[in-house]
Amino acid sequence: MPRPKAIVELIRDRSLRFTEGNRVEVYDTGREGLAAMLAAIDGARRRVHLETYILRSDGTGRRFLDALAKRARAGVEVRLLYDGFGSLGLDESALQPLIGAGGEVVVFNRFAPFWPRFAPRRRDHRKILVVDGAVGFTGGLNVGDEYVSGLGPLAREAEWRDAHVRVEGPAVRDLEAVFLESWFRADGPALEWRALLEGERPRAGHVRCAVLSDGPAYRRRRMRELLVSALRAAEREVRLVSPYFAPGRRVLELLGDASARGVQVVLLLAGDHTDHPSLRRASRAVLPGLLERGVQVYEHDTEMMHAKVACFDHSWAVVGSSNLDRQSFEHSYEVNLVIEDEGIAKRLRDRIDADTAKGRHVDLATLASRGFIDRLLDRLAAVLLRWI
Repeated sequence: MPRPKAIVELIRDRSLRFTEGNRVEVYDTGREGLAAMLAAIDGARRRVHLETYILRSDGTGRRFLDALAKRARAGVEVRLLYDGFGSLGLDESALQPLIGAGGEVVVFNRFAPFWPRFAPRRRDHRKILVVDGAVGFTGGLNVGDEYVSGLGPLAREAEWRDAHVRVEGPAVRDLEAVFLESWFRADGPALEWRALLEGERPRAGHVRCAVLSDGPAYRRRRMRELLVSALRAAEREVRLVSPYFAPGRRVLELLGDASARGVQVVLLLAGDHTDHPSLRRASRAVLPGLLERGVQVYEHDTEMMHAKVACFDHSWAVVGSSNLDRQSFEHSYEVNLVIEDEGIAKRLRDRIDADTAKGRHVDLATLASRGFIDRLLDRLAAVLLRWI
């Protein structure tokens, strides 16, 4: 099968490095994904590298910290990296058993309002777990109760809807390299990193995929470039899932252009169950222009939709940590897995279709029927987001 045009363009620009022979498993819920991650940690024999934006000291967080401490006591090298702002509510005393067992813990850009070391909005939004250099996980899952039981501080009644992937094969080395990049950027203790990345990883399946890292220190914003290339090259369909939608004028225009030339463009966004109401308002301010050009928009109201998924032309897909907003595109370090496999693309497409079938269809009449104050607040939120 010919490679998608968007991928060919990015490969020629040396933005993506694909590996063959991977095995990829997709998890639809936090309960499944976090359980698989804990099982992998429990089986670690040499090293565990965990990077997360949010680490809570709730039941889920303590289960992870207990598992990490147990492996550290068994002689496994354990390195934990979490973001200082995303994990602002963490009770740091919960880290002491892991540190006491010999685990290394590093905070990225600890939040200090009066003396930030870096720009305050520069965050580590990546979610990576690599065990023994053999199995890796990435996607949208943080470490907290809201992804399992819906009982976290920002949760409602139901566990959050998310997407996470487990990877085996050569791509795991690339995922671990991204973790090491983050580790050193956060001034983590020195380690013999070259030895961790040496040698070829054995094939584990038949999936071709690429690890796409991104961040404000990069010369180009790679995830936005991937999306731009994909929208320009799309011929049949584009399906995008994002909890936060404020992508900027360039992406908005390309979404409308794709729809206008006959591509089926479907957006699935967070609905009433959102932890960022201002972002939802900002997204509603830009939706009329998309709807007028034929883009189909749905809001997920069953529970909080936290997944970041994209599917293109029945042939390739992206799962990762990047949201479709300015924070992800310009201020955060992100990581995504680009999967060039029809079977997995269909699996993700079917999942999106099932969610949209249960979601609320948003149309121009729905938006126009909202009160004047609501529509004014939408516009004010959109303007504010352009200035912060």
